[in-house]
Amino acid sequence: MYLEYHGWLFIEYWEYAMLFFYLIVIYMYFARRKNQMVKKRPEYRYLLWGLYAKLIGGVAFSLIYFYYYDGGDTMGYFSCSLSMSKLALESPVDFFSVLFGPSSIEVRHYFNEATGWPYVYVLTDPRQWMVVRLVSPLTILSFNSYLITTVMVAGLTYAGVWRLYITLHRYFPSLHMELAIAVLFMPSSILWGSAILKDSFTFSAFCWFVYAVDQLFFVKQNQVSSVTALILSGMVLILIKPYIFMAIFPTALVWIMYKRLAAIRNALVKYILLPFGFMILIVVSLAVLGSLGDELGKFSLDKALDTVVLTQNDLKRSDEYGHNYFDVGEVEASWMSVLSKLPVALNATLFRPYFYECHNFTMLMSGLENLWLLILFIRILWATRIVMLPTVIMKNPLVLTCLSFTIVFGFLTGITTPNFGALVRFKIPLLPMFVSGLYIVRFLMMQREVRLRQGLKFSFDDYRTGEPGSQAAQRVKWLEVEKKKGRR
Repeated sequence: MYLEYHGWLFIEYWEYAMLFFYLIVIYMYFARRKNQMVKKRPEYRYLLWGLYAKLIGGVAFSLIYFYYYDGGDTMGYFSCSLSMSKLALESPVDFFSVLFGPSSIEVRHYFNEATGWPYVYVLTDPRQWMVVRLVSPLTILSFNSYLITTVMVAGLTYAGVWRLYITLHRYFPSLHMELAIAVLFMPSSILWGSAILKDSFTFSAFCWFVYAVDQLFFVKQNQVSSVTALILSGMVLILIKPYIFMAIFPTALVWIMYKRLAAIRNALVKYILLPFGFMILIVVSLAVLGSLGDELGKFSLDKALDTVVLTQNDLKRSDEYGHNYFDVGEVEASWMSVLSKLPVALNATLFRPYFYECHNFTMLMSGLENLWLLILFIRILWATRIVMLPTVIMKNPLVLTCLSFTIVFGFLTGITTPNFGALVRFKIPLLPMFVSGLYIVRFLMMQREVRLRQGLKFSFDDYRTGEPGSQAAQRVKWLEVEKKKGRR
């Protein structure tokens, strides 16, 4: 493959030999962690299997885009990081000046013919340049190998994905395999979330964010590290893909507030406080997102409407995508018009492209995955007879959180991404939440059916803090006991 400023780039034989060494190092780190934890925490038996999937996804993506597509965004980011790596060897001081400096055309003067210049379109886009900032140290450590850098990205970002799995598993340990499928083994997440792309870092940051919220507000342990993880993951989301933060922030507030409201036993008090909680949620969300206007850029609250309309018009007219897009219909410059597209946009994000709309291997993989999602969703609707689904959702804060994020993020993604090729990448943060939410609903309905068949009473409230006997439920009981002791 030919890279401007760097000449012909090949995957050399030494890279495959070095790749083996890097894989051994990554394996040893995670294997040691598994051996330390698996006796106390059986869910750790999935730690290495998830890692294998992530690494295979990264290597597969690298080879496909290197040999078949001959480029793409991943090569653009790597080319810029290659210039940064060469600059680090030539002038470490200049390297750090660029690494932590502004994203502007002026910094090109630090580079020369020996280092090669970063692409202007990447350098002048703060969101794309943030990826280069994160990848550049890994490129140095990989001795400028594209393949090894990709593997290192996959290993590094896996840490966040694993934490989302153990967070969800903490509430419903009986669903260890189902949650592993949802978080660790969804094909789209494995392929698009393991390469030198924005999506790898934002997916991992999203997972870290959910984990940090749970640790900070519900587990109430490791407060300093949880706050640090919350801030850093939030910053990565805002700096690279702010619309993910715009979806997860209010959803996290829903989780925090509704779980506290659900703990109130007095129904009258609960329903009196519910409207006030909802108003507080709206006010806090608008205040925080409004204060981040400059950082959110075109996704800020005052620009979001124009962004939706322009995106729809521009991408649908682009000859670059041919017929590889979907049409949500005419979108006018009003929130009423935009919100009216919720059903079609959400359907597109969750279940499209349909398998018969796919015209290459990677799209076909997404099409088959979407078909599986559609079948699973229909089965859940059948199990709940539809009418019970709202009850299950509203009775369980975790299910409410998963499906609220699915709706909010699915709508934002579907209404701003008419192109299928981009859609299958952009939606990967949604997949673990959506699939986990469906599996938990199915589990609750199965538990209800078993109890009723045995002639026993069943209440969804018994699963409000998680599956009885789970770490989450036990932690809640312990905190309640400690609170009572404190009052005495």
